[in-house]
Amino acid sequence: MTSPAAVRWFLAFLLLLTGSLLMGSLLPGAGITPDVLQALSLLGMVCAVLAWRWYPPAAGFFVSLALSMLVMGAWAVREHAALWRHVGAFVILTGAAILHWRRRTRRAHHRRQQMEALHEARRVNDQEIVLAHQASEALSKKLARYAQLQSIAEALSKTTTLESVAQLAVEHTLTLIGKSDVCLLLLVDAQRQALSLIASKKREATLSVRAKHGDQFDRHVVRTHQPLLVTDVRRDFRFTVPIAAQRPVQSVIACPLLLDQRPEGVLRLDSSRTGAYTQDDLRLLDVLADLVATAVVNAKLFAQVQRLAVTDGLTGLSLRRPFLEQLTYELTRAGRGGGHVSVLMLDVDQFKRYNDTWGHLAGDALLKSVGQLLRDAVPAGGLVARYGGDEFGVLLPRLGREQAQDIAEAIRQRVPRGVHGRARGSMPPATSSAPGATAAQETPVTVSIGVASSPDDAQMGIELIRIADHRLYQAKRAGRNRVSS
Repeated sequence: MTSPAAVRWFLAFLLLLTGSLLMGSLLPGAGITPDVLQALSLLGMVCAVLAWRWYPPAAGFFVSLALSMLVMGAWAVREHAALWRHVGAFVILTGAAILHWRRRTRRAHHRRQQMEALHEARRVNDQEIVLAHQASEALSKKLARYAQLQSIAEALSKTTTLESVAQLAVEHTLTLIGKSDVCLLLLVDAQRQALSLIASKKREATLSVRAKHGDQFDRHVVRTHQPLLVTDVRRDFRFTVPIAAQRPVQSVIACPLLLDQRPEGVLRLDSSRTGAYTQDDLRLLDVLADLVATAVVNAKLFAQVQRLAVTDGLTGLSLRRPFLEQLTYELTRAGRGGGHVSVLMLDVDQFKRYNDTWGHLAGDALLKSVGQLLRDAVPAGGLVARYGGDEFGVLLPRLGREQAQDIAEAIRQRVPRGVHGRARGSMPPATSSAPGATAAQETPVTVSIGVASSPDDAQMGIELIRIADHRLYQAKRAGRNRVSS
């Protein structure tokens, strides 16, 4: 197929040839017959019409004007009657060519508009595809994060110890959000009313955390009960940046662990890069903080339940069952190694009269004071239990009868001086149970103690308890406030 450039070059050649011949016919003595001139005129008309088709409008107008002038000049020189017919035909054909060019131009303009509209629609579609792809990626990322959150929630719900919950929380938080050098979990110490670092997780080559009780960012979160996002600590007017920090911190996100609007702690991430975190990261950390807060509270409740299961709620001492279990264990260990195990059984002398006179609250205070004294008097490795009512048991592993008797005697002597159940710390008079009895009539609180030792007295736990309890009542029958071994 002939290319448009070749057609234009061929048409230019025809125009040059036709124009040259027509100009030659204007010369005097040119031997051009009317038939040749008529053929040249027709050829010029055809070339002028084709010029409007293949050349720009300015070139077509110039070619038409030049050829029309040459044709008119050639026929005028010949003074031939066909001049006006040829000129008229030339004008008609040129007009038709111009009309065709205008229609073609309008069609081309319309097609260009359509093409531009198509290009614009395609550009819009491409943008929509890009936005849809971005939305799809964001949705996939959110779904992946929510799936991770679900797995984290399941892992936290299966963990019952506070230490395991804390370590699991910082590890998953650092992995899920990323961008961080350190993840910290600090909990509020109810006794000291201060923050304490429970668990931390850091990237490799990151300096260890030295602030074990939090810093200005953690205290701000606890004070405001609101999440915190700091993109550049040097530009945030709320905080004072230390001149020489042990660990460089530029960006921080932190969320409070709230329970009934009461702060239980802070979950925090920080980075040595400025602008490391976004609002999406903060929202995700807030969700994680809620999960961690629930897990921390559950772990504390579980620890409390476990503690209550083996601890007397009044005195804080061991209960009978764990006391007997520990006694069995120590007897088994001593049996293998040929060692000793001793047991003390003691109760408060005339406790019923004390309780009836001063009331149950005073009696409870007395028992708590006795329990605290026993806890302080028993050496390391021993176990003190509230065996029942006002009766207490003391387990002394690796101690024989004489050592146990010495400890029992020390306890008996310390009770009158150290037990303060009521302000007076004394027993009511034996002759009166009235609350108005004077302090001069009252006697100090005393205890009676029975001692039994293995293997001298028995080798079974229950038998050892029975013998110690029997000797306790021997001490009572002998006048109270004494040790029977």
